[in-house]
Amino acid sequence: MGEDWGSRKRSRALVREISPQFTDALASYFGTGPTDIELSRQAHSNYVAALRKHGVDVHVLPGLPDHPDCTFVEDTGVVFGDVVVIPHMGHPSREGEQSAVKEYLAEFLTVYEMPEGATLDGGDVIFFDDKLLIGESTRTNLQGISFLQNIAESRGFDTMVFKIPNSTLHLTTVCSSPQPGLLITAEGHLTPEDFAPLVENGVDVVWVPNEESYAANVIGFEDGFVIVSEGYPKTKAILQELGFTITCVDMEHIRSADGSLTCCSIFY
Repeated sequence: MGEDWGSRKRSRALVREISPQFTDALASYFGTGPTDIELSRQAHSNYVAALRKHGVDVHVLPGLPDHPDCTFVEDTGVVFGDVVVIPHMGHPSREGEQSAVKEYLAEFLTVYEMPEGATLDGGDVIFFDDKLLIGESTRTNLQGISFLQNIAESRGFDTMVFKIPNSTLHLTTVCSSPQPGLLITAEGHLTPEDFAPLVENGVDVVWVPNEESYAANVIGFEDGFVIVSEGYPKTKAILQELGFTITCVDMEHIRSADGSLTCCSIFY
């Protein structure tokens, strides 16, 4: 759509199958927990198909029986430039999910591992072209943020930190970037003041209704397509008004475990 996509990665993605114990996944924001493994697997399969439809080369890791949340692979690594930062997970039940992700991505990227005491979920990080937007949340602490900032700044990326309110789990739960220079965020969580420094530098921030907060998490592509969760007509209309062409994916069974579109992949 005319913007500079040079630093955004969209050609390859890493995903992970639904755990056979997905019904035990953590859930306290959008859902009360998954109830049907097979329907969850079908939803994930449809998600992978949508990525492939848009030209993404998708590598699929097997699900982990001991880690119900393992399909939310975004949390296990933060990729920017030629590096991946492997964090300590913000919830202790998720420690261990990182191992296979690190092993796979080490073939393509320089790996940095966080020290003990530093926690961070990748869902608290938005890659926003020349900077990383980072959420301080119940899963991501100041030590984790500091470690990520040091690596990012050593690679020429700026950072900006947001305090995540109790109404949401991660930064990406209510905010995403479908194209360079543009952020989509849901009303009722972050505030216009939070985004003011970005707006002053020419960033466009588009708000979607609070009742469609889940739909603020989208995946955009250089050709103007954007993947959006099915069932959120107001957000779909807003994005179409902005000139995007929409691909909808039914995420109901992923949402039940507080997972969104970006949660299920790492672009590298």
